[in-house]
Amino acid sequence: METAMQELEGKARAVKADCCRLLAAFFYPPDMKLFLEEGIGEKLEGLLEIACPEAMPFVPQLEECLEAEDHLDLSIAYTKLFLGPPEVLAPPYASFYLDRGVVMGPSSVAIMKIYKAAGLVLDDEFNEMPDHVTVVLELLYYLLHREAIAGHADAFEEAAQFASARAAFWNDYVITWIPKFCGLIIAADQHPFYTGLAQSLKTFIQCGFPE
Repeated sequence: METAMQELEGKARAVKADCCRLLAAFFYPPDMKLFLEEGIGEKLEGLLEIACPEAMPFVPQLEECLEAEDHLDLSIAYTKLFLGPPEVLAPPYASFYLDRGVVMGPSSVAIMKIYKAAGLVLDDEFNEMPDHVTVVLELLYYLLHREAIAGHADAFEEAAQFASARAAFWNDYVITWIPKFCGLIIAADQHPFYTGLAQSLKTFIQCGFPE
């Protein structure tokens, strides 16, 4: 049976997990209808208030940009930052940072193996590489979410397995490159939405995760 402390830790993991999921959503090509109808910015702000208050002040900047009438500049900034051509200002792939600029390198293969080992399959409509920032954040969400569920169900061995997988993934494929990626976005300063998003994600990552 969960103790009060274990229950609090489980809730903290669940909140952190949801933050990962919502942050990931903002790194897909901008879909204003989805962002606004789902209220992702407002939800993220509420979760960060619990999980990492230091990251919360950047979220209103995102919401203000989403509420603007003209979003063409947002799409242009997305293209310049993450797609190119001619130059991709902030490559959103782990391998670029971990494999010395080699995209679809060993890190991509390793992340795909972790993804498959977790029983996950990339959507056929997802036209990106397996080490894209959205995949990394969504995999982190999944591992944290399963860890929290297992702990709540008193399945402590399963919870420990997910905790171990999450910690290894965090140490090898999250903290090692996402802050650098966010730094490039901030330095490029293409749009206040993505600058605020990068500041929020970088601060959230630096907050760490409950052990």
